[in-house]
Amino acid sequence: MNARAQRQPIRLFTFGSGWGVPFPTAAPFPLKLATWLRMTGLQNEIVIENNPGKGPKKKSPWIEDGEVRMGDSELIIRYLSEKYGVDPDARLSASDRALSLAWRRTFEEHYHQAFEHQLFFGRGGDQRFAELVSTLPAVARLIAPPMMRSQFKKQLYARGLGRHDESDIVAMGQADLDATAFGFLGVTVYVTGDNPLYRHAASIPNLMAYTERMRARYFPETLK
Repeated sequence: MNARAQRQPIRLFTFGSGWGVPFPTAAPFPLKLATWLRMTGLQNEIVIENNPGKGPKKKSPWIEDGEVRMGDSELIIRYLSEKYGVDPDARLSASDRALSLAWRRTFEEHYHQAFEHQLFFGRGGDQRFAELVSTLPAVARLIAPPMMRSQFKKQLYARGLGRHDESDIVAMGQADLDATAFGFLGVTVYVTGDNPLYRHAASIPNLMAYTERMRARYFPETLK
């Protein structure tokens, strides 16, 4: 895979890290994109920005590539693949690509809800939410927390998973973890504390082995 010449590094704007995750970001979609960039060898620099409202889609992550400013990890990957001629999945067959897409949709649309619910409303959620709030500007810390909690709850309820009992949410998330992608797994298994969803993920040997291999290959600086 030979990337076409870059004039300057791609700037990747992401949430920062936290709650024990060893990577530059503790959010799944930013980690997915950061990993993809390392897999392709495209030059990039990570810019920590905890205010997603500054992005073109009002969500994290987003990039700046010269004059191009773009949000949404899937659209970004498609754009960069076409512009620079890179594709880590080039060797996959059509059926393998279809299977990969099906699993990716499972993680991004279903497991993501379980992950987010447990992150802020499951066991240890109050501490993780407080850590998130501590990254906000001083004035926002006084106003934003109740609104943020309410918004998270409304989003999870609207998407469906937030309508269930917590035990059912954990069970659904655990079922998703039978196979997952590094963007989500990497920000799951290292979360500190005794949350049942995250500890379940860390207890599955093949998932931990996969995560550690990916970490050693693409984020070796986190092992020092």
